[in-house]
Amino acid sequence: MPNNKRSHPKEGYNQKNTKAESSEISNSEPSKKIKHEDISIEASSVKLPSSGEDTLPLNNGKRIPIIQFGTYKMKGPDSKVATLSALRAGYKGLDTASVYDNEKEVGEAIMESGIPRENLFIQTKLWRSFCGRGKNGKPKCDTELNKSLKKLGTKYIDCWLMHWPGPGRHLNYPPVRQGMDRPKVKIEGNATKMVPEDWTPAMRLDTYKEMAKHVGSTVKSLGMCNLSVRQLEELLIFCKGSNIPKPAVIQNECHPLLIASEVRKLCADEGIVFQAYASLGAGSLGLLEHPVVTEVAKNNGVTTAQVLLRWGIQLGCVLLPKSQNPDRQKKNLDVWSFKLSDEDMMKLSSCDKSVQGQNTMAGWLREHDPDFY
Repeated sequence: MPNNKRSHPKEGYNQKNTKAESSEISNSEPSKKIKHEDISIEASSVKLPSSGEDTLPLNNGKRIPIIQFGTYKMKGPDSKVATLSALRAGYKGLDTASVYDNEKEVGEAIMESGIPRENLFIQTKLWRSFCGRGKNGKPKCDTELNKSLKKLGTKYIDCWLMHWPGPGRHLNYPPVRQGMDRPKVKIEGNATKMVPEDWTPAMRLDTYKEMAKHVGSTVKSLGMCNLSVRQLEELLIFCKGSNIPKPAVIQNECHPLLIASEVRKLCADEGIVFQAYASLGAGSLGLLEHPVVTEVAKNNGVTTAQVLLRWGIQLGCVLLPKSQNPDRQKKNLDVWSFKLSDEDMMKLSSCDKSVQGQNTMAGWLREHDPDFY
């Protein structure tokens, strides 16, 4: 497979968090806490796995693995080794993105694993700089999809997601000061430094419509990442009016410090699978060492990572844990032999530190909250 390596020199994704930034979340007070009784742990509209099942149905008749292997921040040969290890450990789903710059290595791991393509669920993402149309008048997303297919070595993508609801940004000109504080502090002089420069909210919907043209051929399902309730409601109205498939998956940050109850509820009501990223805290929130999480883990005789993953599963989420350690990869799959009690779920969900309407915390530190767009 030829190496069509593409970098994103003007873009920045989740930047590395400092210890000072990590402490902000534990010291800040939310403006409005969401009461636990509003969380709807097992609402009737939430799809929970039946006994023995490790997949959930999508709204288009396909199925998605409840636990997939995440590859964010994995680069070069290490990403291939880790992905191959995960596939051999039993993972049937893989999450990558064009901006992760590891699609080629993920594809090589798939080929080397020998697992039939039809037995795997592969998802990747369109980076935010490639919405809209190019100088030739053609949708930029078309070229990006072809690049992803070629690198992954596959004829189709099981789920293709739009990575961010707003425009791309130049690395040296972030729109806000870096940090987790709410509200975020704008850098006024950088507001118009966007990629593409003529970005508008309507471009998000138009790009989704262009992505939808590939459903049924090289794309099986569509998804969106980092959406607010307002943005998802707008998209659903647009999809109905345009007679195009609504998203099958919404991928947002979700963990006990950011429980994402509003978006999860809307997804459940609309038959959309909610996919949680940063389930283990993204290494910056201290979730694996959080006293409530450690207490619940001790009482259940499991690891703190297993507790966090099981919490997500019982909320009806599908998950994307990542680890390059083979033993941890296996443990992250071993979450079916126990169930958290209602009391445990309440303790964990009551750790929520988010403010009303917040959609990101550990990630996108140099960006507005998604609802800004």
